[in-house]
Amino acid sequence: MSTDGRPVVFLGPSLERDVARRVLDADYRPPIRRGDLAMVPRGRPIVIIDGEFDQSLSVSPNEILSVLDAGDTVLGASSMGALRATELAVYGMHGVGWVYEAYASGLIIGDDEVALVYCPLTGRALSEPLVSIRYRLCRLRKEGLLGAKECSRVLQRARRIFYRERSLEVLRQAIVEGSGAVVAQLFFGNAAGGYLEIKALDAREALGACAAGMAQG
Repeated sequence: MSTDGRPVVFLGPSLERDVARRVLDADYRPPIRRGDLAMVPRGRPIVIIDGEFDQSLSVSPNEILSVLDAGDTVLGASSMGALRATELAVYGMHGVGWVYEAYASGLIIGDDEVALVYCPLTGRALSEPLVSIRYRLCRLRKEGLLGAKECSRVLQRARRIFYRERSLEVLRQAIVEGSGAVVAQLFFGNAAGGYLEIKALDAREALGACAAGMAQG
């Protein structure tokens, strides 16, 4: 266990570690599980991005509350971090990013929207979370490229795919079958910037926020 004063970041498939390290010099650890916070020395900022759900017991709100009560900073984003930040914002946990705001505003309710399966050896995501699909559809609707009914149709088809089986290939086929090749092309790539992984965007924002906070401190 490291004893330096760097922030501790629980990171998995949301963002590649080499990318993360360019944003924040930190003690990077695997997705958080129940009991992991007990291994973090007090006084160090904590950033929770990814966490385990069905692989192991997830980190509980009470565990995070204990850290907050001790006076330590805890920031959450992207996935498990966004969920727990939504629940614990009133107690001082900081939430960052689109996913957090979507849960905090009530746009997203189900915890399952951030669920995905990933390779434990490489950390690479093997399926697509609903939250990324929803974010992409929100962008397309805002840009006037897809209407509300079509966005809802795509989201519902994606929701019917079990999260472990929702690969990009399976998702593309589902969109083609339900809405046509033109909609699939719009979803996966166009002049607006192509398919975007919101978890990675939020993770970078969280790491940047932590770095900025440390600079100010």
